Order: sequence, then C-alpha cells, then structure tokens
Amino acid sequence: MNPINMLVMHTIIRRALAILLLVGVTAAAADASKRTLGVLLFPGFEMLDACGPMEIWGNMKGPIQLITVASTKGAVASAQGPQMIAEHGFEDCPKLDLLLVPGGFGAFEVLKDKTTLDWLRARSAQAEITMSVCNGASILAAAGLLDGRKATTNKAFWTLATKPGPKVQWVRKARWVDDRNLVTSSGVSAGMDMTLHVISRLYGVKRAEALARTTEYEWHRDPSWDPFADLPEVKRKK
Repeated sequence: MNPINMLVMHTIIRRALAILLLVGVTAAAADASKRTLGVLLFPGFEMLDACGPMEIWGNMKGPIQLITVASTKGAVASAQGPQMIAEHGFEDCPKLDLLLVPGGFGAFEVLKDKTTLDWLRARSAQAEITMSVCNGASILAAAGLLDGRKATTNKAFWTLATKPGPKVQWVRKARWVDDRNLVTSSGVSAGMDMTLHVISRLYGVKRAEALARTTEYEWHRDPSWDPFADLPEVKRKK
C-alpha cells in the first residue's frame, strides 16, 4: 500500500474511532440521566392512586423507567378488585431514583407490616424523591419517614390517616406538600397534580404542561387549592 493510501486509511480509522467514542459517551450520559420510578403495590391499594401518576410518568418514556414492586412479585389485588402485576419483589427490586407509595384501605394493614416499613426506610434513604398519594402518607409516617416534616393526606379520613404520624407537621389545606425529598398529596386524584408538579421540578414546566395536554388533564398548579379540606370529617378536627 502506498503512503497516500495508508494516510487516508489511518484518517478514516481515527474518525471512526472518534465517532464510536462519541456515541459511547452520549449513550452513557443518557443512561446516567434516566431515572427509575418504583410504584409500591400492596393488597387493597387504591387504583387511581397508583394508575393516575403511572399514566403521566409512563408517557415520559425515555427519561423514566417505570416499574411496579411488592413484597413478593406477582399479582396484587387492588381495593377495587382488579389485579396489577408487581414486576419485582423486595429482594430483586433494582435501585430506585423515585419512589411512589399509593394509599387505599389496604394501607391500614401495611402500617403493621415491619418488612414493608423496613424496605421503605432503606429505599427512601437512597431515592432522590419519595412520593405518596392519599393515605400512602400514613405508611410513610408509620415508617418514621415524615417525622418533623410537612405532609398532607386524604381529607375524608383525616383522623385515621394522620394518626400514625404524631410527629408529622400535617398540613390540612393542601392539594400536595413538597418538602424537598418528600412530596405528599391529598386524596386519590390529587396524586396526578402532585405528579405534574414533581415532573415540572425535575424536567421543567413545559414538559409537565405537555403531559397534561397529552392526558387531557386539567392540572391544578396551586398546592393550597384544596376544596376537600372543608369536608365534614375535617371540620370536626378544627
């Protein structure tokens, strides 16, 4: 091979290696920016508590890997009857960057489940943000994760929902409460407003607005907007 051909070949090889290196660095950066969101399931969880936020997070696709987890992988019955599949059990659950705890009537049993509470303590300590919907906050409170922190929960069952957290700074009139790495929402549908808030915090308001349009959801952006705080059960506590 003459010197000119050798020079051309070496140039081509160097450029090809540079492109491969760039692709590798870009792919590594993309993997590093991807967050894994784990949704805890337990018997008797409230379907909209879990599925409302999952609908919105799931539509983000690229930046979010959405998984479900329970104490044991497999089918988990909701409070409404239909089952959802937990893809992972506690033992094989991957690292979670974000954690979502729904509520439901089944949450009252979870309050006494040491295995789940221990798992939540360990995983919340590793997570960037831990979120709860409805009386999922009761579970976080029972695990001691909300001690000394501001939080909110379901208004229709305010007394029961707040009982596990005597050291929590409960905020009665709130659609959701953002206390840094812990974000809690009011009952059921409020989890969708909270989800859009967290997405706006992590990925920008425009991304959250686009997701609200995609799901045809009217996003309540004011965390103090809470018409349900005046439910009779809550009034009795005032």
